[in-house]
Amino acid sequence: MSPAKAAGWKAAMEVPEDVRPSLGKLLLSLADNKRLLGMRYSEWILGAPTLEAGIACSAMAQDEWGHGRILYAMLKDFGYDPGSLEHEREAGEYLNSELLDVAPDDWPTLLALNALFDTALTIQCEALIESRFTPLHYKIRKLLDEERFHFEHARGWTSRLAQTESGRGALEAAFAAALDPCLRWFGSVGGEIGSALAAAGVVDGGPDRLRERWLERVGPLLQQAGVSGSGGAPLEWVDWDDGRRRAGAGGPDPETLARVRGDKNRAMLMD
Repeated sequence: MSPAKAAGWKAAMEVPEDVRPSLGKLLLSLADNKRLLGMRYSEWILGAPTLEAGIACSAMAQDEWGHGRILYAMLKDFGYDPGSLEHEREAGEYLNSELLDVAPDDWPTLLALNALFDTALTIQCEALIESRFTPLHYKIRKLLDEERFHFEHARGWTSRLAQTESGRGALEAAFAAALDPCLRWFGSVGGEIGSALAAAGVVDGGPDRLRERWLERVGPLLQQAGVSGSGGAPLEWVDWDDGRRRAGAGGPDPETLARVRGDKNRAMLMD
């Protein structure tokens, strides 16, 4: 019987010991990236080019923060302390993409996160809809329902900026910079998370298949921005950390880390 047709696991304790850590890391990676992506959206609520775009950033930020909280809560059953995950870790302990380490300094860079990286998170979540880990089914479907307008927002603004020469130039630079990090984010073929979870039936496709789905989804946006979907060269894995799903050993910068942990707000609750 193939993993996809095998019996499901109704609780974390039922997940085989050789699969459970990888599933926990996948959920933590999704939670960390959604929490940080929500912060990046929130930073543009007042700085967006239109009032409507600022309102959209507010809504997308709330979506991502809510999804992160759902995923963090699930991790308790995998041996993690949700409170510690949200408020006590150092930068090097976050499993976030390098794209989220620092705040985007212009609207096209924020739009690249919206169009490309937000969609990468969605593609990964879609691969969990029929997961053998059955507690994910309802949560993932609810999460994806709330994600639908994120891509529409990205598509609308990509089309809008692509109408002018300066807009296309800015899009091309921002999208090109985000392309390879997004392609790599799905993991290396022989990595410890993606391929193992696909083989176990936790996700419905390995890293290469998810990359293909992502390119199919964002291909028209990349084309509008004047960026080749192939990336132009083979992906580099020299500095890749498969456990953290990122290139390099960094993490959120100090300002981001303090904000995402809520350091200042929690200090007011302490004697």
